[in-house]
Amino acid sequence: MENPPPWWDHSMLPRALKEHFTTAIYHMLRPVVRHLIAQGVTHPALTQMLKEIYLEVAEADFTLPFKRQTDSRLALVTGLNRKEISRLRQRATRAATTVTVEDNLVTHVIGRWMAGPPYATSKGIPRRLPYESTRPRVASFARLVKEVSVDIPVRSVLDELLRAGAVAYLPQGQVDLRREAHIPAADTAAKLTLLGTDPAELFSTIMHNIEQPDAPRLQRKVVYDNIGADALATIRAATRRIGEELIRRANAQLAAHDRDRNTHAAGGQRMRVVLGTYYFEEAAAPPPAPLDKRKGPPGRIRRSR
Repeated sequence: MENPPPWWDHSMLPRALKEHFTTAIYHMLRPVVRHLIAQGVTHPALTQMLKEIYLEVAEADFTLPFKRQTDSRLALVTGLNRKEISRLRQRATRAATTVTVEDNLVTHVIGRWMAGPPYATSKGIPRRLPYESTRPRVASFARLVKEVSVDIPVRSVLDELLRAGAVAYLPQGQVDLRREAHIPAADTAAKLTLLGTDPAELFSTIMHNIEQPDAPRLQRKVVYDNIGADALATIRAATRRIGEELIRRANAQLAAHDRDRNTHAAGGQRMRVVLGTYYFEEAAAPPPAPLDKRKGPPGRIRRSR
């Protein structure tokens, strides 16, 4: 085939692995469905959403370069019938009303603050900054905000950071960074925005590693299934420190290659790079009962002579 579509290079799983794939999707969706039910999102509502997503993805990512994207073609790719395809295509495109948390100004200010000198150490540890300074070379909060954006008043940015509990304004006129991410504890909407981005990024990374094993991306985790519950408080505190150190160092590393800040950064196509970390805990399943060696394993077939 000449000029194959973009999705053509994504190797499809062998037939023998399709069942493994669908089983994995089943287990992945179980906690999603549990929370959908808890939040009152019914099966018909989810079904309608899935139909729209199937059509949207098929139209965007599964086009053929040599022919128009017809209802018949979309029906073949998605499994939806042509009548349903036609009805969905006539509806207005779903409005993208959510705002990605990473892209707002306050998050950029915090990211630049932690990116290294002059606002942080070379290891990404943020420095306490004077609110402003008459000396242009002094690293101040006002200089930091103006470096990121010249359109937003410095005081407005400070007020938002104070409201979110991300900074403290000290009596001597200094601004101290107290939280290294702009996700206010009480801002449920901001956390729900991450629900739409972070799981999708992890899923895409896992699928990339399945489909392109010769060019794997970072995907690691540590699991132990016999931790005493009395140790959880200590573990949570330690993992938070480890995670914050990882993100601090990653921020400094990525900032060094960001072309918005460094005119000498490497060229090429504009790419979005994400490195994340998370902590999870749940009650572990009890270990299997030890085998009675005299009886053999359960289900063993004893052959008679």
